[in-house]
Amino acid sequence: MNNYIEYFTNYVKDNYDINNDLIVKKYYHSLRVAYLMAILANKLGLPDEDVLFAFKMGLCHDLGRFYEVVRNGVFNNKIFDHAAYSNKILYNDTFIKYMRIDEDVLFRKAIYFHNKKDINCDLNSREKLFINMLRDADKIDLLAIRTKGRELSFKNNPTSKVLDNYMNDLTIDIKDINGPSDSIILYLSFIKDLSFDVSFDIFMSEGYFNELLKIINVDMEKKNDFNKVINKMEERRGKIYVR
Repeated sequence: MNNYIEYFTNYVKDNYDINNDLIVKKYYHSLRVAYLMAILANKLGLPDEDVLFAFKMGLCHDLGRFYEVVRNGVFNNKIFDHAAYSNKILYNDTFIKYMRIDEDVLFRKAIYFHNKKDINCDLNSREKLFINMLRDADKIDLLAIRTKGRELSFKNNPTSKVLDNYMNDLTIDIKDINGPSDSIILYLSFIKDLSFDVSFDIFMSEGYFNELLKIINVDMEKKNDFNKVINKMEERRGKIYVR
């Protein structure tokens, strides 16, 4: 794995400003997602070659984010599809060659779909497996990062569409997020929507859920509403992903 990390690191250093905090953050996020992918692959009992394949996928999944920093100066999912641009880099640059990717169609599909609200196309079982692994690994690390951020407030009524989608197990569209209460529900939906039990176990065992709760300030009048949201998230336990 070290030679792939070295190539990835050199690519970032050669093409982007490594003194930019956003570049640095996305670089380390990519490394962590790569290792999470390897852990998930191992826990799911995949062969060694698939563990390495998953690791490479995690390493390359956010290539478009680096370009986004140069183009927009910020990360904004509402105006820039970084996953689609990651695929553009894979097509136009030499990543596929240097990463020695055999299943390049699957590789690109997983990266393209890792940030999509829904996956509205037919996929075979292997495609579903790797796409959902990558979506889980990405969510786990993004939530872990969020636990170290500023305090969140659950003081206002959530948007009805966001709350209804959450309670009815429908995917929340980031474009519908309006205010801190909506953001909290979105983060909790990431946990609730994890595809694999092992993903849920990793998130819980690392203490990320408790750390997330620590930074959420709930207004006394909203305690009951917030508890309903938490109880819904807890229903996630024991839901087994079937390949």
